[in-house]
Amino acid sequence: MLYFLLFLGGLIFFHELGHYVVARLVGVTVLRFSIGFGPKILGFKRGVTEYWISAIPLGGYVKFLGSDPDDVIEPGHEKRGFLTTDTWRKVLIVVAGPVFNLILPFLIFFPMFLGQSALPPAILGSTSMEGAAWQAGLRPGDRVVGIDNRPVAYWWEMLDRVSGSPGVPLEFQVERDGRPMSFTVTPRPVELAGLREIGLNRTVGRIEVTLERALPIVLPASGSPSEVAGILPLDAVVSIDGKDAVSFEDVARAALAARERAVTFVVAVVDSESARPGPQRSVVLGPLGSDIDAGLGDGQAVVQHVEPDSPAARAGIQPGDRVVALNGRAVTDWAFFLEALGRDPTLTRTVQVVRDGETRDLELSLANPQWVPGAAVPKYQRLGARATRAVVAPDPIPNQARIRYAAIQTWDESIGIMVKTVASIGALVTGRVSVKEMGGPIMIYDIASSAGSRGWIPFFEALAWLSVSLGVLNLLPIPVLDGGHLVVFGVEAVRRKPLGPRGRAVLNYIGLALLLALMVVVFSNDIARKWGSLSQLRPPG
Repeated sequence: MLYFLLFLGGLIFFHELGHYVVARLVGVTVLRFSIGFGPKILGFKRGVTEYWISAIPLGGYVKFLGSDPDDVIEPGHEKRGFLTTDTWRKVLIVVAGPVFNLILPFLIFFPMFLGQSALPPAILGSTSMEGAAWQAGLRPGDRVVGIDNRPVAYWWEMLDRVSGSPGVPLEFQVERDGRPMSFTVTPRPVELAGLREIGLNRTVGRIEVTLERALPIVLPASGSPSEVAGILPLDAVVSIDGKDAVSFEDVARAALAARERAVTFVVAVVDSESARPGPQRSVVLGPLGSDIDAGLGDGQAVVQHVEPDSPAARAGIQPGDRVVALNGRAVTDWAFFLEALGRDPTLTRTVQVVRDGETRDLELSLANPQWVPGAAVPKYQRLGARATRAVVAPDPIPNQARIRYAAIQTWDESIGIMVKTVASIGALVTGRVSVKEMGGPIMIYDIASSAGSRGWIPFFEALAWLSVSLGVLNLLPIPVLDGGHLVVFGVEAVRRKPLGPRGRAVLNYIGLALLLALMVVVFSNDIARKWGSLSQLRPPG
């Protein structure tokens, strides 16, 4: 409840603050600033303005002098009244509320990003052998120092250049073992299919690299020389003869070399919670003899756990399966496999697994069979399968351009939220998205409590999203909303005279009727959604 009150109160306060501040700036008298509707709970008066916290926390308002046509304005003070002042002043006052809502994400994100004093460097971690980076010659451990002769220091800079250049050849300048090298990489165009449902088509570039480097995971055969030497099932190989282990191919080559000479493996048990290697230990393997196999198998992408009723379970994936391909493309890293699945959750894919030495093709869909518009369950589900994965990340480096970084990231995040919000509302209007997906106070309560329980950063990120939604919705041309007032001002400007009390009353009744209908819809959706989630908690009869 505390998170909900902070959440809703913050949104309302900032919206009404916009009306209040601009009214004061243009000389219109403010009689009351209220958070909430109904009778006053707390309040005080300063000058001519009352400041209230009211009983019903589902909105707020700013009451101006002359906002009622029956108010009497002293001669010579017409510009202090809302209805009697100039049209341009009224427009500024009305627009200010939604504009403040649209500004709020910038105020939230800028200090958030400005506080990041260190950032990940542009050092390649894992690279998919099927991706553009590997095909062009880039390798794990390469430090990207420039793209098209423009300096690059941080991971975000590299991602920004790659994402914005789908299908465009880029000249990567990198350092490898202290030597400068250059490679031409053409990012593969990838459509962000998740935006397609709200009518947005966006294609970005991808070269299939990760910041974190995945360590090879090994499975020694029972009774094999590897097991006898001390390598455990699902150990992560950190290094081989003092050099970083990049892929299972490095392990396979070392196992082959162990037939002729002693090879030192540094391995570690993986912490399943953090996906980080634990304490390291050295294992010496070999010399084994020219005809003796070390017995080291690839443990990467070997399924360790499958959740019941998950997409993985419905597809027939079982613990012990090794995922080797997705739609014909080889899977060498579990992270790339999950990323490919999430790229377009609407598709049904063919997953190829090896089970007991036999290759099988399984049909996998992330669609939730229990989902219908407005349901209390997600439309798409997580895979529901887990594989052992160990990763190491490069140490962050000082952020030498904090203002530039904060400005770019704030702009991208804020504009992205606005575009997606407008597209979502458009999708509702056109029927692309069902009205059953709309939510009201109960949904806001759930969002606030869920985000708050995960920390202040998720809480403020959710606040930014809802603030933009509130701002955009208030600009809709519905009477009693800010957008409806703008329409009235436009009509009055064309008629060159204000609407009479009867005309305003009719518009207000229409607006209230529309809002009441909207409230019925969102409350019905909220109740159905909440009832659906509660009914899933009841034991079967």
